[in-house]
Amino acid sequence: MPSRPLKIIIPGSIYADNFAENVAFTLEQMGHRVITRPPMSPQRYSSPLRRYYRLFREKVNPNDYISPEEKWLLETARQEKPDVLLTLTQSISEATLFELKKLGVLYCVAWWGDAPAMMTRMGLLNKHWDAIFLKDQDAVTKFRRVGLNAHLLHEAMNPAWHKPLAGNANSDVVVAGVFYGYRQFLVRRLIEDKVAVGLYGPALPRWVYPEIKAIYTNKYLVKEEKSRVFGQALACLNSTAIAEGNSLNCRAFEVAGAGGLQIMEHRPVIGECFEPGKELLVYNSYEELLDYIHQAQKFPEEMKSIREAGAKRALAEHTYRHRLEKILTYLEV
Repeated sequence: MPSRPLKIIIPGSIYADNFAENVAFTLEQMGHRVITRPPMSPQRYSSPLRRYYRLFREKVNPNDYISPEEKWLLETARQEKPDVLLTLTQSISEATLFELKKLGVLYCVAWWGDAPAMMTRMGLLNKHWDAIFLKDQDAVTKFRRVGLNAHLLHEAMNPAWHKPLAGNANSDVVVAGVFYGYRQFLVRRLIEDKVAVGLYGPALPRWVYPEIKAIYTNKYLVKEEKSRVFGQALACLNSTAIAEGNSLNCRAFEVAGAGGLQIMEHRPVIGECFEPGKELLVYNSYEELLDYIHQAQKFPEEMKSIREAGAKRALAEHTYRHRLEKILTYLEV
């Protein structure tokens, strides 16, 4: 662990309860000074216009394009002289990392919180990173094979707002997040089988199923409201995109921290973080998922013990502080 408070710069966009805000919040609680870009709304960050403009700029001038984040990073580093660069699900060009080293940045560290398959172009394949943290062990192995200092690090929850705030108060199976194809297909099956669902997240894609659009809340959950919705639900369904692979999303830890009854599709890595059957429920088939939902309806007291055990495990082992302490052990300052 560092022997003194550090000045840490985080170049990614910050909005309520996103990866960058949770990390910055926790680092400040740990006594470090954090330099971030001005906050923005989730709607602005994920707006199609913003995304298409960036793609256009990269396509027109792929070799010389410097993102607004990198421009801000270099300008701010010259003024602030940070000790550490910490990027969060964000790649930085070799030229920018090289320049940061010249400016006196001691460590350039990347923590990728998305599926590694979602990296574009060179992603984090860059020799100037001092340490890279990924949530998929297979990706860690591949990075190490080419000589990169990669380590396994799961996502996390923030106990400041991912905490038990409400008990089961309705019959909804909550599904929160982006409605990509796999999630839509699964949710439509539940709707067809008369399962009450509560659907939350950012704006729906234009190609969404009409059955989903008709009942979508159009509400993006953050912080205490997120925990309250998770806790009040009959269950929280945690499915992931096909690209996710053998890894856990942040929702896995947030639902647990909020005391929600989490029903998650099976993958081997779950056993490293939670005990299936005791701290969450894990299904291997659609029929098994339906069975768990019916069990939750019939045996609420039995499910209460699973909620409480999941919340206890998340608080004891899966907070952002736990993860950041692991990252900081690599910094000899």
